[in-house]
Amino acid sequence: MAFLAGISTDYYVRLEQGRERRPSRAVVEGLSEALLLDDVATRYLRELSDPGAAFGGEAPCMDTDRLDAVHQLLDSMTVPALLVNRWLDVVDSNTLGDLLHEGLDPRDNYARLVFLAPGAPAFFTEWPELARCMVAALRAQAGPEAGSARLTQLLKELTAHSEGFEAAWREHHLYEKTIDRKRFRHPRVGSLVLDQHVLELPGSEGHRIWAFHPADDATSNALLRLASPAPPSGRPNPQTVEAAM
Repeated sequence: MAFLAGISTDYYVRLEQGRERRPSRAVVEGLSEALLLDDVATRYLRELSDPGAAFGGEAPCMDTDRLDAVHQLLDSMTVPALLVNRWLDVVDSNTLGDLLHEGLDPRDNYARLVFLAPGAPAFFTEWPELARCMVAALRAQAGPEAGSARLTQLLKELTAHSEGFEAAWREHHLYEKTIDRKRFRHPRVGSLVLDQHVLELPGSEGHRIWAFHPADDATSNALLRLASPAPPSGRPNPQTVEAAM
């Protein structure tokens, strides 16, 4: 491994044993190539080797002006959308984003929603795969701040209440969202097939917009029904009546 990475055996041993904690960028790149790491794992290794280049502070946050601007952007979107930070806290959402996840609790953090909400396994039709990706994404985004007090508290809660989370966290997998197809079973409008687009916000300490775009006409129609006001009790919904005719 030392030969493939272009470093001495002695230096490689010191890295493995933790006696050398500040490898140069060239060494990190050499190790990435020797280990055949993909782009996500390589970026993760860079962050671990250079904590100063990572995000700072205990709680990733955005300044008020920018947060207001992003809130207006979310409200202007015609598809469900969420604003999440690098620890998967749901910082903001538009109305459709709220309606998409109605009935699920807790909703303040997406990892908590997936692992702790009682209805999550029924709502997410591919729950096992989603759960593994959620853990891997949380690890990848935490980087060298995996020991921070805020994240430690979140991990402690998830580990205590979910055996699935504990097992997945021990696997040390990494995952970075770009675009995913998600399948939901919504309690009001039925099956939904959505393409989840992840939009990074530069200079925001890891905040991202998750936008869920309908992947087919049936889902588009279902989102329209979801956004429509519920009819008064005892009165049929005209769209439901028309669809039944």
